[in-house]
Amino acid sequence: MKKMRTLFVSLLLAISAFALGQTAQAPVIDKIRQQYFTMNQVDNGALNLYFRLKDQKISGDPALLAYRGASSAASAASVDGVRKKLQYFNNGKQELEQAIAMRPLDAELRFLRLATQLNAPGFLGYTNDIEADKKLILQAIASTAPNPSNSYLYSQISAFLLATDKLSVQERKQLIINKQKFEK
Repeated sequence: MKKMRTLFVSLLLAISAFALGQTAQAPVIDKIRQQYFTMNQVDNGALNLYFRLKDQKISGDPALLAYRGASSAASAASVDGVRKKLQYFNNGKQELEQAIAMRPLDAELRFLRLATQLNAPGFLGYTNDIEADKKLILQAIASTAPNPSNSYLYSQISAFLLATDKLSVQERKQLIINKQKFEK
């Protein structure tokens, strides 16, 4: 019995050590979010974020896949040549859509697509989901209770939306009120 317990504890420790090692190697979503929301403040910030995520095995994680897609699409502004710009943009668009297909009601993923669509040149025609995404995001912000894991995210999303011209007067007023709950 004692031998069995020792074996069990050893097995648990080995699994825990493996899991901790895997977690340490994977990108941390909070750091990825922070880098995303500050990428315009750094030269080639989008490209830096994209390269940070490029070789990660994240196809099963919709949030990380969406951040990689959004940063890839935004990286088009940092690369030379029309072909390369389109390649980065289209790859990012595809990854964003793939992530949203996995979690269609996730406000964070929908925000990343909204931000990408609002910043994309109009001739690319990537504008189909702006109103639906905006509506879902505003509803999520209004109905979500603040907690340490979402306050930064929703505060940043709110600030982004308030800086656009895509809100009606009523949406703007409501968002200002709702944003305050995430800034306490």
